[in-house]
Amino acid sequence: MVLRKIVCIRVVLLAAVLTSMGVSARDRGMSNPDAVFIEKGTKSLGLSLGFDSWEASGDKGFGLLGIIDGLDGYVTSADVAVQGSWFIRDDLSVGLRVGYTDTRISIDSTTLSTLAFADRHITRQSFDCALTARAYLPMFDGSVIAMFCEGRLNGTCGYYKSYKLTSNGKEGDLNDIWSASLGLYPGISVFATQDITLEILLPIFEAGLRSQSQTGTESDGTLSRTFFKFKPNLVGLRMGLIYHF
Repeated sequence: MVLRKIVCIRVVLLAAVLTSMGVSARDRGMSNPDAVFIEKGTKSLGLSLGFDSWEASGDKGFGLLGIIDGLDGYVTSADVAVQGSWFIRDDLSVGLRVGYTDTRISIDSTTLSTLAFADRHITRQSFDCALTARAYLPMFDGSVIAMFCEGRLNGTCGYYKSYKLTSNGKEGDLNDIWSASLGLYPGISVFATQDITLEILLPIFEAGLRSQSQTGTESDGTLSRTFFKFKPNLVGLRMGLIYHF
């Protein structure tokens, strides 16, 4: 109940700030009050992709910052998200976003300070779903560029597996993960062609719950987390292409 009240207060305050920003932009001539960036009835489909791969090797392994020595292994991470929306009013849309993330880590050997690790493997897969609502503030003449703020009700489920290879096969821990959160994501949208926009989006507010249930040969338990973040998350910076029709 307390968390819900805090979230509501923060959302109201942020809405007031964004509203005042919009008024100031119009008063200073940065936006035409009659401009429409995207008209009512328009539909859109969006796609964002990400891939990252690291590999460390060598006779003595790779050293990092004088803390990690003899690192031999690799990391790969890939994510994809599809989003669809419908504009119920000029410059106001509601929609659905679905995403998938896959991360794999394999450490053959490394030393962290005085602790040695070898033959550790981690796999994490998760599915995300979010209900979205987005409001645009057209800039200048309103036909090419606009600021926006997107609100999301997020849900995530997936698993996290950590194991090592032994004579008995894979031994380690399996974690079932789920989370639910509320977030605000401001950004900038620019028409690159007549129907396609390029967008940059940055998480600035997130609050919610996360639960992780663990079973395995090394441990067994549950880890719960309640989080509240009101600050830019540069790690969560995303770019995407949106097609409007």
